[in-house]
Amino acid sequence: MYGVLIAFVVACIWGLNPIFEKLSLKGASPLSVITIRFIFTTFCLVLFTFITGKSNQVFNVDKITLFWILLSGIVGGMIGLFLYLTALQIEDASKIIPIVATFPMFTAIYAYLFLKEDLNMLKIMGICFVIIGAILINWKGVMST
Repeated sequence: MYGVLIAFVVACIWGLNPIFEKLSLKGASPLSVITIRFIFTTFCLVLFTFITGKSNQVFNVDKITLFWILLSGIVGGMIGLFLYLTALQIEDASKIIPIVATFPMFTAIYAYLFLKEDLNMLKIMGICFVIIGAILINWKGVMST
């Protein structure tokens, strides 16, 4: 239950973050926002890692794990974030976020294909609801195209 509570707090925090991102895009490009954000975050994380004495965890990551971490950084941290901020710069946050928030649907499909995780009827119904929800939230935009 504690993990669920933490996930809810994360959702609340992440729900606020697009507002900050949209405001930052008024005065900076998506590339500038990503670069400044990553420099600041990296500095904070390196400082935190050394202060807590956990630096050995960073330096003891095996090669395969490092590959997956770097791939995740390129795909999600660079490419995905750049495209997301570009979309957020062009459209209203209330329009973009529900579409981006369909990512669990893709995660379920990818997990089934690559990790051989279960894709049961309940998950398939959930995926359908995600699609319906994204369409309903953006109904006006869907109907005008």
